[in-house]
Amino acid sequence: MTAALRVFARRGYRQAGVEEIAAEAGYSKGALYWHFTGKEELLMALLDERVDAPMRDRFELLASAPPERDMSVEATRAFAGQLSEQREALLLEREYWSLAIRDPELRARYAARQTELRGALAAAMEARARHLGTPELTMSAEDVARIVMSIIGGLAVDELIEPGSVRPELLGEALALVYAGLVARAQGHAGS
Repeated sequence: MTAALRVFARRGYRQAGVEEIAAEAGYSKGALYWHFTGKEELLMALLDERVDAPMRDRFELLASAPPERDMSVEATRAFAGQLSEQREALLLEREYWSLAIRDPELRARYAARQTELRGALAAAMEARARHLGTPELTMSAEDVARIVMSIIGGLAVDELIEPGSVRPELLGEALALVYAGLVARAQGHAGS
């Protein structure tokens, strides 16, 4: 996986070859095909391990953390860590996003992946709202999850393009603002 990530980061997904990935890992091409049907399956496994699994872990923490734990601080810490420790994986994920826009097969897999992650985040946010005693929101958790994931993706792109431009605290601040706005809107509807 690490060899594949290095080759994808160096050459880009489209230009990277299975032979080059196998050689980088010190394996034969056949050994690589023993574990993966091809480059796309390797890409999906890599993204699942390096990008999606840490996100799912954060969603689980969001759902289970005690009410007094400030999750905007946790989001900031996790975002900063991922940008510094998994920069190549995030770059590959953004490349995959770009390719998926034009390729119907990749788009279908990307959309399914995003749907699964959005659903997990929505469920975690609903659990967190219950822990905090938040009033009933006027927007679906799925819509809020889409907004949150778009903010995360946008900030990641900014940081990938212009390293050092995104303050690590910015994500936590943005999420706190979204949450405060949702709560204020819900309270306004409850009072009407």
